[in-house]
Amino acid sequence: MARAISKSTAFLSLLTILLAAALGYVYTAYTALKTDYEELRQEYLYLLNQNATVLVINNQSYYEVALKLVQKANVSIYVIMYVLKYDPGDRADPANELVWALGNASARGVEVAVILEGSVAVNQAAYDYFRAVGVNVTYDQAHVTTHCKLMIIDHRYVLVGSHNWTESALWYNNEASVLIISEEVARKEEEYFNKLWEEAQSP
Repeated sequence: MARAISKSTAFLSLLTILLAAALGYVYTAYTALKTDYEELRQEYLYLLNQNATVLVINNQSYYEVALKLVQKANVSIYVIMYVLKYDPGDRADPANELVWALGNASARGVEVAVILEGSVAVNQAAYDYFRAVGVNVTYDQAHVTTHCKLMIIDHRYVLVGSHNWTESALWYNNEASVLIISEEVARKEEEYFNKLWEEAQSP
C-alpha cells in the first residue's frame, strides 16, 4: 500500500509540474498577444491623429497599385521585401513587371533602394538584376529575419501588408495590404528603412 501511495504522489507531482509549465506557456503567449494588440492599437490611433488616408488593397489589386506608384515616382522608392521572386523567363509574371519598373525608375533618376531577406534563396535573381542595372540593393543583417513587405514612395505613400513580390502572392493568394497616404507616416517608415539599411552594412 505504501508503494502505491508513493507512485500516486509522484504522478500528481509530475502532473502539477506539467500543468504549471502549460499555464506558463499560455500566459507568455497571452502577454505577447496583448502587447502586439496594444502596439497595433497605438499605431491605429497615431494614424487617426495624423489625418492619414488609408486605402485597403487586397488580393490582385495590389499589383496594379504598386506598379502605378513605381511608374509615377519622381523622387524616391524604398523597398523592403521578404520574398522577391524574379523570373525573367516568364513574361506574364507580375513580380517581373515590378522589378523592371524599379530598374526603369532608377534609370530616369529616381532614388531606388531595396532591402531583401538574405535567407531566402530565390531573392538572389532579383538581387543580381538590381546590381546589374544600378539599383541600390542589400541583403538584411545576418541572423535577423526581415519579414517586411514595405514600399515607401516620394516621401508620401506607404504600401505595406502581406503581399510578397511573387507570382503567387500577386495573382493567386488571398493577401491583405493597405496604402497609407501621409508624409508623417512615410517619414517614420523611412527612418525604419534607414535603420535596417545601416544595420545591413554593419560587419
